[in-house]
Amino acid sequence: MTSGTPSENTDAIAGDITWRDGNVPFSPHFGDVYFSPKDGLAESRYVFLDGNNLPAAWQTRDNFTIGETGFGTGLNFLAAWQCWTQAPKRSKRLHFVTVEKYPLSHDDMIRAHQSWPELSDFSHQLVDIWPNETMLPGTHRFILNEGAISLTVLIGDAADCFGDYDGTVDCWFLDGFTPSRNADMWQPKLFDALASASSDDGATLATFSSARIVRDGLKDVGFAVRKLQGFNHKRNMIIATLPAKAPPDTGLKIADDPWFILPKAHAHQSVAVIGAGMAGAACAQALRHRGCDVHLFEKNTHTASAASGNAVAMLEPYLTVDNAIMGRFYEAGFRFSHHMIKRLAEAGLVDADFCGVLSMVTDPRTQERQNGLMARLPDKPDLVKALNRDEASTAFGLPLPAGGLFYPNAGWVNPPSFVNALSDGTSIHLSTEIVTISDDTSGKILTSRDGVQHGPFDAVIIAGSTETGQLSQTAWLSAHMQPVRGQISTFPQNLVSDAHGRETIRCVLSHKGYITPARKGVHVFGATFARDDTRTDLRESDHAVNIAQLADVLPDVAKVLSPGDLGGRAALRTVTTDHLPIVGPAPDYDAFLLAYPDLDKGKNYARYFNAPYYKDVYICTGFGARGLIAAPLAAEILASEICAMPLPLEKQLMHAIHPARFIIRGLKRRKITA
Repeated sequence: MTSGTPSENTDAIAGDITWRDGNVPFSPHFGDVYFSPKDGLAESRYVFLDGNNLPAAWQTRDNFTIGETGFGTGLNFLAAWQCWTQAPKRSKRLHFVTVEKYPLSHDDMIRAHQSWPELSDFSHQLVDIWPNETMLPGTHRFILNEGAISLTVLIGDAADCFGDYDGTVDCWFLDGFTPSRNADMWQPKLFDALASASSDDGATLATFSSARIVRDGLKDVGFAVRKLQGFNHKRNMIIATLPAKAPPDTGLKIADDPWFILPKAHAHQSVAVIGAGMAGAACAQALRHRGCDVHLFEKNTHTASAASGNAVAMLEPYLTVDNAIMGRFYEAGFRFSHHMIKRLAEAGLVDADFCGVLSMVTDPRTQERQNGLMARLPDKPDLVKALNRDEASTAFGLPLPAGGLFYPNAGWVNPPSFVNALSDGTSIHLSTEIVTISDDTSGKILTSRDGVQHGPFDAVIIAGSTETGQLSQTAWLSAHMQPVRGQISTFPQNLVSDAHGRETIRCVLSHKGYITPARKGVHVFGATFARDDTRTDLRESDHAVNIAQLADVLPDVAKVLSPGDLGGRAALRTVTTDHLPIVGPAPDYDAFLLAYPDLDKGKNYARYFNAPYYKDVYICTGFGARGLIAAPLAAEILASEICAMPLPLEKQLMHAIHPARFIIRGLKRRKITA
């Protein structure tokens, strides 16, 4: 329920609350309770559901999106979810996008929900996915009800979050502490953001407050406002409607980034995904959750044939000192992957262990970085904590030469089991290398190397790095991608016992390389990193490199290892020139050059129209060594784009991974010309 800014702290904190009347949370910041102790649920239904004509408003829609200011205890979400579930006619999917500046802790959420026993079925599911750890600023996407319900929680200031929100809202729950207690939230920039984020077809809005600042703010941005009788003893409330938006007919300015505006999505029933690694499998699952018929094409004889075929991968957050774009993207990716993998592992579908990852200091540069990170995230041991050498050695289980940062929610995953879980239920076409994508009157046609045609499909996702460089629609991206060979090494668990007299590795150790606890009696360590080497043969010379790297941190273990006795695996991964993946619609390269030829001249007032794309062709590749913490979120993004649903990432980050960024960057820097 809190969306204001009583503190300028850039990182969110758990809601600082006390309790009234047993289980009613009270905010000292705002001097008010989160909900009425007697009839909070009834008030939520009266103001927000009835005020937005729900459930009638979603009966004729495939997708319906509710936007909310002030998630608080989640009461409005739970009431809407229950209403949607019980409605005889409803949308196929319900999306709930909400903002919260000070999210409640997991334990506080459980306690608050005891006030509404009739919502217990829904409350238990929400509490099950609500993080135990601190929720950092940014976008947090949760999937419920097998994909029929999505909950997107934006941590931060309401106006800022919805100002950078990349999606549209059909109705608004304008909640939050009353303007007299939370004046920072109820500002003109909030109302501007609500109008901007509303659906092009118009939107409705309801709020408990009838204060003049609210009425005038809504009117100023185009809402038609009406007062109604308030709930119970309250005098008034407000409902409002925003009419449909007229499309711009004079083009957009440079500041509007027209080249990043997504093409209008169509009704997609069948989607082809090229590449059955982690990215392709994640795309398949995300699309199946949205009711699509998905066909997965793989040129090799089995899924997870490249880097996602390794026995163990490290699941580690990528946190940065400056919280810049790259760090924010991978933070969001880790959150999404962690949530997904944890649920699949609990169901017995994925082999994983959240044993923690210890990132050890290896040189003055990493020490400086870790010091900066702890300065950014002080007092958050549930996310990351600094350990001295003795503490680090205890956490890891063997003597270490230095301390480091410990991530308690991290660990390792068996990627093949993850790919299998993601692709379960998908039509998979193995030994089928797609060489062309073409169009006919019925849709997209894929042609494999043997000349067989597959389709038609409504849309295609290119999720294989090799295919991205070979298919005509995306071949230009080869200049911005580079293959990297990586070899991991393995040795039996008993060798650690031989070196130290006991089996002791308790968590993943990340140094200049990494080593994992034993999985099925085998430790994995590595890995090499060789650019432009595209062979995947297993090499003793690479084993020697991995051993030498391990010797810097675990010399007693390294000395009992011999390159000729080790197992392992080599695979290719593709990195991009800016170290971010390529996710989004496929730009028509030549048409882009013609559409935006003079960007280097900085014509800030010139008018441009939306970018030209290959119709219904999308890209999901370039994850490098971070596929485990990026591919699932990328898949969720693409599935949301394809099916015209709210996006799980803020606008600035969407632009950072957009395939067209390389073209626009080149045009602005005069590195490419029409």
